Amino acid sequence: MTHRRKQRTGPKLRGGARLVLAAHRMGLGLTSRIAPSLARRWATHLFCKPPRHKHPKTEQPYLERGARFNVEGPYGRVAAWRWGQGDRRVLLVHGWGGRGTQLWPFIEPLCAAGFQVIAFDAPGHGHSPSRYATMLHFAKSMVAVSEAVGGVYGIVAHSLGAAAANLATSAGWLSVQRVVVMAAPIDVEGMSQAFARALNISEPVRAAMQAHMEARFSHRWQDLEGGRVAAQNRTPALIVHDRDDHDVPFAAAERLAAHWPQATLLATEKQGHRRILRDPAVVAQVVMFMMGHIQSRRSQMSADGCAKAFAALDPA
Repeated sequence: MTHRRKQRTGPKLRGGARLVLAAHRMGLGLTSRIAPSLARRWATHLFCKPPRHKHPKTEQPYLERGARFNVEGPYGRVAAWRWGQGDRRVLLVHGWGGRGTQLWPFIEPLCAAGFQVIAFDAPGHGHSPSRYATMLHFAKSMVAVSEAVGGVYGIVAHSLGAAAANLATSAGWLSVQRVVVMAAPIDVEGMSQAFARALNISEPVRAAMQAHMEARFSHRWQDLEGGRVAAQNRTPALIVHDRDDHDVPFAAAERLAAHWPQATLLATEKQGHRRILRDPAVVAQVVMFMMGHIQSRRSQMSADGCAKAFAALDPA
């Protein structure tokens, strides 16, 4: 008999975070009933304001060794770094609440493979000063950074950054040879519904928030659905997703792979939503994909198999 794991909607909250959540739930539940316009503004503020985390010790050496530069993007100044001297550039893109150097496990292997590596902190994250961010902030900032460095060969992106990479390459805002999307969410409206349930926001208020944001950014959320976007994407892609991801279900990757014309799905296990970034087998496969040793196609492969194939390429 097989047992289905219960999907968790996100990381567990502790201590003060629980108290803050409880306060928001109480306040938004009340204002949703008596002052829906105020509730809509409050909900939009929270939905678009990412948590800003400090760079941990593991990332500090990469900040120190990287060449720092700033890019003026459409949503404000973006902090960026570069490593390596290769002619082909690979852009690393973090997810919601992350940082560019969160993808540090990929920096040295990509540089050793002959690439120059670029990373940036999206608006509202890390060293970039803006308060707010959305998928469009991520996507447009990717374009600005790429233009500032003279174009990029490939993208390695995680979570919301991966959804933004799908959008930017599918829409033609950014032209690259290869893109890796890891743990990518696909349903903005679904994310807003989960957000509303977590914060006790009524459906009319959530719908008003959606309408406001669609008008503000001139994009309907249904048009940003990952499968629909992927169907128009002609960029060769590697889709990496863990079967035990409790933040973004594996079904999201399956939908992307089913609609993306030139995509390979790499399934991992027991790595979750974030540890997948530090999995040596995943890192090896991503580098191999960027080097052109794995051709994108509608197929599925395992991380262990990719790691063995990468090791076979090493003449030593």
